[in-house]
Amino acid sequence: MKLFESRIGPSVFKSYYKHAERVFETVERMNDCVKAACEGTNIKEHIKATSKSELKADKIKNKIRDMLRGSVRLAVDKSVFLELVSRQDRIADYAENVTEILSFRELYDNTKARSLVLDLAESVTATVEEYQKTVGRFEFLLESAFANREKDIMHEHIVRVNELEHSADKAEAKAAAYVFTNGDDQPLAAAHMYRLIQRLDDVANAAETAANSLLPMISK
Repeated sequence: MKLFESRIGPSVFKSYYKHAERVFETVERMNDCVKAACEGTNIKEHIKATSKSELKADKIKNKIRDMLRGSVRLAVDKSVFLELVSRQDRIADYAENVTEILSFRELYDNTKARSLVLDLAESVTATVEEYQKTVGRFEFLLESAFANREKDIMHEHIVRVNELEHSADKAEAKAAAYVFTNGDDQPLAAAHMYRLIQRLDDVANAAETAANSLLPMISK
């Protein structure tokens, strides 16, 4: 089933991809914030930068909603497309949540734990970057009138997102296990870091969900 007709307004697609760019930008700023926190440096500017990017993503999301109130033709209910945008936007929401958690208190003071959190943040960022590339194939898919070759390329990207998210899950499990095993000396700090680890994994999970929501578009 095609979710979109090939005559979908180009401005809608451009806004959709621009939104994906802002979402990834938000995750990059989040990653900067995590790095700064793990290094013990000031994170205030990184928190502001993350929120600024997330706000830009929200504005584009609202712009898309306004566009869809017009005469843009879709092959299915416009609510389906809006759900794609909402799932994509959730990635940025979770990324901003990560920085909010970081603002609560200093991180658990354990070098190994911080290193594992850094590994997780990098894995999460890689997952979202691959998701952005997946959305980037959308334009080629439309221009090809849903040619099988373009469907296959997009499918490969979606598979890669799932693989990267699985790697992020492994990094999350490793970090969580270490914090639980070694955090008795600083229980509140350990609990705080565990919450951070969970939310970082939520970012990757949201990217996987957003990518998989594109699968009906390339079904044969």
